[in-house]
Formats: sequence, C-alpha cells, structure tokens
Amino acid sequence: MIRGVALLGIVIENVRFFAMSTSRAMRGPWTLEGGLHDSIVAYLDLAFGHFKFLGLFTMLFGFGLATQRARLVRAGLGTTSFELRRIAWLAGMGLLHGLGLFFGDVLFVFAGVALLAMPILGRSTRLRLGLGLGLVVLSGLLAARGPLQSWLDQSRTATPAVVMTEPSPPQDPAITPTDAVRGEAVVPMDTDGFDARFEDWKSSIGYGVRFYGWYLLGLVLIGTVLHDLGFFETRHAVRRMQVSAACLIAGLALELARFLPVPWRGGDGFALVAWSFLHPVSAATVVLGYAGLITTLVERRRFPIATAFGTLGRMSLSGYLLESILLAVIFRAWGLGWYDTLGNAAAVGVGISVFGVVMAAGLLWNRWFLLGPFEWCWRWFTYLQRPPIRRLDPPADGGSIDLTSR
Repeated sequence: MIRGVALLGIVIENVRFFAMSTSRAMRGPWTLEGGLHDSIVAYLDLAFGHFKFLGLFTMLFGFGLATQRARLVRAGLGTTSFELRRIAWLAGMGLLHGLGLFFGDVLFVFAGVALLAMPILGRSTRLRLGLGLGLVVLSGLLAARGPLQSWLDQSRTATPAVVMTEPSPPQDPAITPTDAVRGEAVVPMDTDGFDARFEDWKSSIGYGVRFYGWYLLGLVLIGTVLHDLGFFETRHAVRRMQVSAACLIAGLALELARFLPVPWRGGDGFALVAWSFLHPVSAATVVLGYAGLITTLVERRRFPIATAFGTLGRMSLSGYLLESILLAVIFRAWGLGWYDTLGNAAAVGVGISVFGVVMAAGLLWNRWFLLGPFEWCWRWFTYLQRPPIRRLDPPADGGSIDLTSR
C-alpha cells in the first residue's frame, strides 16, 4: 500500500509541470510569483516531497524486482527472459507516456534502471547495499558539479576589494539548474507537435543519465536489500521503527533547513555546493524513514484509509498513467486549457483533487477486476499467457492490508 501513498506525492510533484512553464515551476519557494500561501506550499512540498515520493516509488520498485527474482528462483525457472520481457513492456509504455502525455515520464527510466540492476540482483546483500549507498552519494556529487564550478569560477575571477561594485540582489537557489527538479526533467513544456515532444523527452532522458537516474538506481538497489533483510516484516518492527525515526529526524532536519530563505541558511559560495550535495543524500534518508513509518502505522492500524491506499497501490502503474491523463485533460489546450492560469498552491490543490479521482476510480475498478489494466497487460506480456482479470466475487470490505505486495 505504500505505493498508493507515493502516488499522492508524485502527482503533487508533477502537477506544476503540467500547470505552468518549467522556468516558473523551477523557481525557489521564496521567489515565486503569488502570495505567501504559494511560497509556504512550495516550501513544504520541497522539504517533505521533493525527490522523496518518487524515491519511495523507486525503492519499492527495487523491492518488487527482488521479490520477483526470489519467486522465480524458488520455482526453478529461468529469470533472464522473464525479466527482459517485463523491462521491455515497461520501456514501451514509458515511451508512449513520455512522447504522448508527459515529458518527465519515469517508466522508461525505470526500465533502464532495472536493466542495469539485473546483473547485480544475484550478488551479495552487502555488495548491493554498498553500491546503492555509493550511487546515492554519487548523485549528490553530480548535483554539486554545477554549483562547484560556478564557485570556483567566481573565486578565480573575484574582483579586488579596492574596486567598488554594485551588489546584486540575493537569489534563491533552492532549485538550481543542476539540482534535481521537482518533477523529473529540466525542459520546457512545449507540446506542439511530435518533434517538440520528442526533443522534450530526449532532454528529460539526458538529464536522467547525467544525474537523477543514478539516484534512482541507488534506491532500487537499496530496495532489494530491504527485501533480503525483511525490513517490512512484523518481526523487525522495533528495529524498523528505530531506523525510520533516526532517518526522518536527520533527513527532514536537513531538508527543512535546505529550503529556508537564503539569509537564514546560507546560499552563496561553497554553502550552495554543500546544500546541492546533501539534498539527494538527505532525500534518500527521508525515503527510508517514510517507508518504515508508513509500514509501522499500518501495522498498528493508525493509518487513515489504509485499505484504499492498499487497493490503489496494487494498481499503482495504472494510477500513475491515469494521473497524467487527467492532468493533461485539465491543462492542455485540447482539454480545459488551464495552463499557466493557476498559482502554485492552486495547482497543488488540483493535483490532490486528481489523486482523489484516481483513488475513487481504483476502488471502483477493484470491485469487478483483479488487476489494474496496465498491470493486467504487463503480466500477460511477461508470462506469455492471459491472466484472469474479472472477479467472481466482490472483494471483502474491511479486509487486512497486504504489506508484502508493497
């Protein structure tokens, strides 16, 4: 059911890239156009959501890869052809999604990440953990490259102190050109014609190769490690909560400080380099904390509407695509045409409303069908035989939450 929660965060991240130009969506929370409420919503989104819910979705994707590999091995079946078919279907759907609806599609990136992870899945847990953590740190180094180069250039060309210069107003570098964007790509939202959409998508994929793809690959490997360690099992509840609490305290403290106004946190010179490096690392820490916290709350029956989130989580990829379809209908010219008409807070409100519609559609679909439409086609292509989809009996209300499926 954690995937269902991740979908809520992802639509909040993606909605602004449907609702407004990328240059406007990329602005830091304290330089946004609009009122104080827009800035506060943007700050909370960046601190609690930026790269966290996408990371949560990614880490669970890795958990699923390890789960599927373990099932195949136990059954004595070959893994390579099976996994390649899964990856091929994911890549194909991601390509259609990226070229047709949203340039920041992650399904195609997930396919590439899964392909890179395949040879490592059979390696030791310790090796995968080391590689996963190392890739997260590498993503921080890649994020800090641009600010570091700018800082070094400024140091080499610094004006002597005896020369009076006109000070420029401080900028808010909460989102820098080399930083991980709030969605998945740093490209303009130009969708007029296939050529433009292809260029946007190509730029998005290039950005993934240069930066955030390595962050995602690291989280996929960490997800496979969590599978091996039984992180989500009830017998590890106490240790899981201890780890989650430590991750949330450390990670959120850094993230809350990182997106404060520049005069409060420092954003000039080497400070910007440090914040750019720390952001992917602290975001990954929060991802682990979120996963453990949500699992513990569900186990203790303290998570609101957990059953609904669990239902949506089992058809999360269908939900992800439906979110993009609804956002496109709302903001594209061929739909309602609301593009560039809303402020940041209003756009987030639209995203939350879209999630509500997606959840309602998922619950309704679940009354008659066993799998989401995307998941059903994906399974058919992977297993080379059509799986059942119609329910013979309606699902029982108030049933237990399946934490193992994630």
